[in-house]
Amino acid sequence: MIDSVIIHTDEIALKGNNRTLFERQLRDNARRRLGEFPDLKIGFRKGLMLLQSDRDLTPEINRLRTALSEVFGISNFTFAQSCPRQIEEISRMAAQLMTAKSGSFRVTAKRADKSFPLNSVETAGTVGAGVLGANPALHVDLSDPDHTVFVEINVDGAFVATDRQPGPGGLPTGTTGTMVVLLSGGIDSPVAAWKLMRRGCRTIFVHFHSYPHVGRESIDKVRRLAESLDRFQGRSILYTVSIAEAQREITAKTDQALRIIMYRRLMMRLAERLAISEGALGLVTGDSLGQVASQTPENLLTVSAAAKLPIYRPLIGEDKRDIVDLARAIGTYAVSIEPHDDCCSLFVPDHPELRSTPEQAAAEEAKLDYTRLIETALAQTERETLGRQTGTMS
Repeated sequence: MIDSVIIHTDEIALKGNNRTLFERQLRDNARRRLGEFPDLKIGFRKGLMLLQSDRDLTPEINRLRTALSEVFGISNFTFAQSCPRQIEEISRMAAQLMTAKSGSFRVTAKRADKSFPLNSVETAGTVGAGVLGANPALHVDLSDPDHTVFVEINVDGAFVATDRQPGPGGLPTGTTGTMVVLLSGGIDSPVAAWKLMRRGCRTIFVHFHSYPHVGRESIDKVRRLAESLDRFQGRSILYTVSIAEAQREITAKTDQALRIIMYRRLMMRLAERLAISEGALGLVTGDSLGQVASQTPENLLTVSAAAKLPIYRPLIGEDKRDIVDLARAIGTYAVSIEPHDDCCSLFVPDHPELRSTPEQAAAEEAKLDYTRLIETALAQTERETLGRQTGTMS
């Protein structure tokens, strides 16, 4: 009977005096994501988190695996059976789990409670002997086994398992501040958001659109992307900002070769205003160096000069193929490739500038009533909260 899940952390164990803060956030994130399992009890020991239930969790393993794979800060997790802290009982449980197995195996034991009479090596050897005695179809291979028996012994009891899963790694979301992500509806920006969440950031999503010049498809699509990403953090905030009027004025009054740069500088200023209002520490984009005309080093410099907050570009050195692979892995790719009218593709110039300067852009912006454009866009901005409520685990 699977009645426990042993969750190992990675970087959290290295946090010294701050470790408790990271563990508390990981526990809260796990409670939120595992809210559909209200009977699970959650506890912390150094380097691991323990989930326990009074019932058999075997029918729930697939749902638990999905949920835990979306909680950042988890290095790996093991579905285990608890048993009394006697070596005979541990050996019996391991032998029972390996009854139908054949091929090679090894035992990996970890004794966190030093009051247990055998050390980790002695425990592994004793349990391994018990497994061999019960199943002669097995043989030991410590280097490359077909099966591994995991034994954990701590103050909560003894736990035996054969099923260890990799976690998503990273840091618990919410431990490294808040960032505003410019979410376009394409492939790249959702991946950029995921990477920042994986490093502990809460992300607020901002989407710029050209409605009513185009339909609402991009808005609906981005909402679905934000809802998909919400499973990694919960209670996400989505801003949708119309820049239709600003685009009309930029198109009518400025150099067409700089049009995309002007749009993007406007977005940075608007996103920065929203970030400051939310207490966010920076902006995040899905830029990848040289992928499109606006992402040359010169143009990135010109766009960055429009904001005072730092701009983070987690995909800057990634190939498109790698970004696509990650988008598929995190579940955003299918939505991202749905067709929609992107606000930057509206009024796109035939020959965009590849090597702009901040001075060029500022000279063009002087032709506009920039303050009015900013305030008009902000006045038309909509804010909504997405996602599931926090769970109620004990």
